[in-house]
Formats: sequence, C-alpha cells, structure tokens
Amino acid sequence: MKGTRVPMITRLTAMLFLLSGISSAGMVDYFTDNGYGNPVAVIQHPCAEYYNRVTYIAYQGPHEDPYVCAYDHAAKKWSGPVQAGENPMGKTPDPVDPKGPDNHGRPAMIVDGNGYIHLVFGGHGGYFRLGKNTLGAAGNGKQTHVVSKNPQDISAWEVLDNISPFGTYSQFVKMDDGDIYLFYRHGSHQSDWVYQKSTDNCRTFSPPVSVLKHKTQQSDPNIHDAWYAWFENGKGDTITASYVYHLCRTNGHTRERYNGYYMKMNCGDESWENAGGNKLVLPVTKEYADQNTLVCDTYTAKEKSNHGTCRVDDDGNPHLFFRRQGQVHYFRWLGNAWQKPVAVPGGDGDMIVESPKVVRMLLTGGGEVCWWRTTDGGLTWAKGSCLISSPDSTYTASTLVRNAHPDGRMVVNENNPAQNHLYRKLYLLGDSGPIGRPEEEASNLGDRLKDLESVQPASKPGKPVKKGRNKLGEEIDSDE
Repeated sequence: MKGTRVPMITRLTAMLFLLSGISSAGMVDYFTDNGYGNPVAVIQHPCAEYYNRVTYIAYQGPHEDPYVCAYDHAAKKWSGPVQAGENPMGKTPDPVDPKGPDNHGRPAMIVDGNGYIHLVFGGHGGYFRLGKNTLGAAGNGKQTHVVSKNPQDISAWEVLDNISPFGTYSQFVKMDDGDIYLFYRHGSHQSDWVYQKSTDNCRTFSPPVSVLKHKTQQSDPNIHDAWYAWFENGKGDTITASYVYHLCRTNGHTRERYNGYYMKMNCGDESWENAGGNKLVLPVTKEYADQNTLVCDTYTAKEKSNHGTCRVDDDGNPHLFFRRQGQVHYFRWLGNAWQKPVAVPGGDGDMIVESPKVVRMLLTGGGEVCWWRTTDGGLTWAKGSCLISSPDSTYTASTLVRNAHPDGRMVVNENNPAQNHLYRKLYLLGDSGPIGRPEEEASNLGDRLKDLESVQPASKPGKPVKKGRNKLGEEIDSDE
C-alpha cells in the first residue's frame, strides 16, 4: 500500500477482510498494476459503470490494449483483468519512454439495457489505408467496437464492425429511454466532432452527424480551427456539450487551446441550442461559436484553456469547469448569464451537482485526490476529505463512475516519477478511499518489467524519441 496515506481506509479494509476470513496482511489498495501509459483520462468516458451491484472498469493495459476488471460490491470480490480487444497502435515491446505510447486509443465503456458491456477504443484518427475520411484527417489506429459475449460477463468479447474507424476520444452517452450516443472526433486534429446514435443497444448505429466543424482560417491558411469536446447527459432527454478551441497550426503544430463554450442537444428532434435557449445551426464553426456559445474568452489574453466536465442541476442549468494554469475554473448558468469564474486548486476531475448552489468536485492535485465543496453556488470552495494521497506520486483521474456506488466513485492511476517504466497502478476510489484487493490478484505484470530491461531508457531533454513499431510492423509516433 505504498503511497497511500489514509489511515481510516487501512482500518476499514482490515476489518472487512477479517470478517470475510481473508488476512489483511496480503491486501493492497490498487486493483491492478498493469495499467499502461495513461490508462484512464477524463476525455474518453465513461471508463466505468456501476450496474446491478457490480462496477465494471475499462482501462489501457499492456501494448495499449483494452482491459476490463469488475468489482462485485455485495460479494466484495474482484475479477479480471481480462483483455477485451487489440489496439493496433500498441508497440512491442512496450516503450518505457513517456512519449512512446500514443494513448489516444484508451477505451470508453457503457453497459447497454440488456446488460452487455461495450467498449470503443484503438483510434487516433484512423490509418490512411482504411479509406477516405470525408469528415477530417487520417491519423493512426482504428476506432474499434467490442461487446461482451454474455451479459454482465467480462470473460469473452467479440468485435462489432458498426462504427466509423476514423475516430478518437470516444465518449458514450446513454439516455433514460435506452438510446445510446457515441460522440468522438472523426479523425486526427483537423476533423469534425460527430455522433452516431443507436436505438438497439449498440447493435447498429446511424451514420455520423457533425456537431463541431473543422476548417482552415481564411485569414491564415496555416491555422486550422479545431476542437476538444466533452459530451454528457443533461436534464431529461438532452445532452450537454462543453468544448475548447484548438488553434491547430499545420506547420509548427502546438497544443494551443483557448476559450470555453457550451451548448446542448434536444434528443427528441436532434436540435441544438445555447445556454439561453436560442436555436443553433450545425455544424458549429469557430466564428459561429464565438457569437453564440462562448462561456469565456481566454484567447484575447493568450491564456490557454483546456476542457473539463459539465453537469446539470435539477433545473437543467449547467455547471462546468475549464482547466487553466493548474486550476479548474468553475462556471454556472444563472438563467441569463454565466457567473464569473472562480478558480479551485486542482489538476482535473469531475463534479456532482447536489442543488443549484451545492456542488462537490473530486479533483486531483498535489499528490492527492480530494473533495472540494461549495454551498453558495461556487463563490467560495472548501477542501474536504482526501480519498488517496502520496508524498511520492501524483494521480490521473477518470470521470466519475457512471451511476456510481458510494464505495466506487472514480478510477485513478498512480504516476510515480521514480519508475523507469510506464506501468501504472489503478485504484477504485469510494467515499472511504480505495477498495482493496489481495496482492496476488492485483499483481498482474508477471515478467513484463524484466522484458523491458533491454528497451531504451526514458527520454531526456534534447534526446530523440524512439518511435518503435506497432503490431503491423509500421513505425508510428504519438502527439498527445
């Protein structure tokens, strides 16, 4: 349990396993140690869902392949990891250089109305040989859809070839009526953001529909308007979209991202509107977004901004944050305007909106994953309990587990700078901290670390990065 500093968790874990007849001496706080690269992230979501007493978790494992674990809350028992598919961007052997993995092919996961588990993974725009991408630029990999062969069973999987291969940043949104939407960027940077809709539990999908438009700026052909977006359930039959602008330079590409935007979809007629209720015309361009969906302008001050998450209150009003300079900047819609932003210390995370003025955010930062709470609509924030902390490591967050059980709110991976490899421990954090697991079950690396001894050491400033080869024998690089 190295790195975890939550005494109450240790006591609770010991008590639970003494009662079940299992010695706590062999318990660890992580549920697996074979997460690889950046195993989870907020932008590919959800990566976990609580369904019928079980939390199912998908993450990026060895060779960037998708893996799945499950925790039965009633039986207090873990199962997995099980490999659910093959990511064509994975390299052999696994690189130890942080710039080696592509990471864009992390899995998103959803459980359909019949209990089948679906993963979409493996894409960073799609290889050129897959054909012509009419909605963007080709890149690497192939967006792939797999489903469990049996309901609520992670042991066996099959491919469903029913979505566009030109995708990355896959995001599932499941509606109350059972309809499931798959949102993603239809290619590499210079591509539209789109959705495909399923009304039959992901067995078939409608063709892609463009939501955010990519295009070259007329005033500067070297600059391409692009986006990073996050989609989620709104109130009732609606879906929210929060996004930032990516100033994509064709020559001399950088990670320049600015501003913050919001709009929502009415699923009944698939129309879109801004926070004020004004109807929008899709796909949205940069100029149109600036006029109709802008939440905050950071471009004027040349202050970079990145996407966060968005949740709604019982009135349907959005609460959202964007990330800037090591903080999250929180906004809420007041009915006629956006409340002025308030900065909260934190790297990334997600939020629970309890009422229009009471919000909790679960955020990473400073070697901790802690709650922050406001009771005055975001004007002031108080730091609450920490679910995990370490003096040696930092943590990367997923979004909140869909329909989360209180014992399993969020999945995080541990980042230890002292490691000379890229394997990560993964934790399922609940209100009492991590859910423990017997060490012999949580240790899944086997001989992998020994196999990496001959691989190049982590890169240093000025040192070229070895590209490596994917499973098709092609040299590829990454740009995440």
